[in-house]
Amino acid sequence: MIRSAADIAFSWSVRRQEMWNFCRRSCFLHYYGARGGHDADAVPELRNLHEMRSLLSESGYLRRLIGSELRAAFYAPHESEDPEFPAGFPHLSGAVMSRFHREFHRMLHGEFRRDHAAPMLETLYYSDSAGSGAVRERLERELRQALDALESGVWPILASVRFLHRRAIDSPLEVTIPGGVHCYVVPLLAFQEKGVLSFVESSGTDTTALLLRFHAMNVLHIPPNRVRTFELIPEKGVLRESGIELNAARTLREIQAGAAEMLNAVRPSGEVCLDDFPPRREACSGCRFRAFCRQL
Repeated sequence: MIRSAADIAFSWSVRRQEMWNFCRRSCFLHYYGARGGHDADAVPELRNLHEMRSLLSESGYLRRLIGSELRAAFYAPHESEDPEFPAGFPHLSGAVMSRFHREFHRMLHGEFRRDHAAPMLETLYYSDSAGSGAVRERLERELRQALDALESGVWPILASVRFLHRRAIDSPLEVTIPGGVHCYVVPLLAFQEKGVLSFVESSGTDTTALLLRFHAMNVLHIPPNRVRTFELIPEKGVLRESGIELNAARTLREIQAGAAEMLNAVRPSGEVCLDDFPPRREACSGCRFRAFCRQL
């Protein structure tokens, strides 16, 4: 399998770096091999590969679901509310559980096969031995525990932020760092109080903290010492400040080095080839592409 690297714009992200470190073959399949498989008219082999690319782990799905609904509730106050001060806070549980039940129903009825943008769990795709009922019960239990923790913890604090202090932010967000490397980060929300801009995100890494500071400085013209980043830990219902001991120069070098290593995998011809991305066999049991690799 060979792809033209020029057809696929390169970007660095925490997720891509983690996948590169996890298994380089998995990284190739995700970012190069499965491209074009979203098209319903794609050849079956490519369509199947894109299916695997789109699969979600249970923890990843739960965090995405909660984060999406929390973001929507934070940025969409009811029209009847005071334009400056929130009146109480909207409960997350109803919206999250309702969406979960709709999406899980669609997973079981094969909507994902027709539209890969619809969520699909890896455990259902590969037929969890415990059965779909057990998967649903497990996810419902974990969701309710996380929602209870959030609604008794950090969510009332976030919901009390005055509307005029809430700052809209793209997610995913593109950030260009020195050297011209395009990076992506996925913040949940942002607010600005007393001259300090706070980002809420889900990775908790120094690299994410650095990229958000670059965005604040270069786009919003806010100096790094007026920026704070917080990792949302939904299962505990808390925000944990990230980047407290951030070494900006070292973290920037780490991002640039990771990006350079990935770009070095491109052949002088401008092509990327599956054979140049060796699998890490000990990781196969937990890889979403394991059905593809077994056929090689």
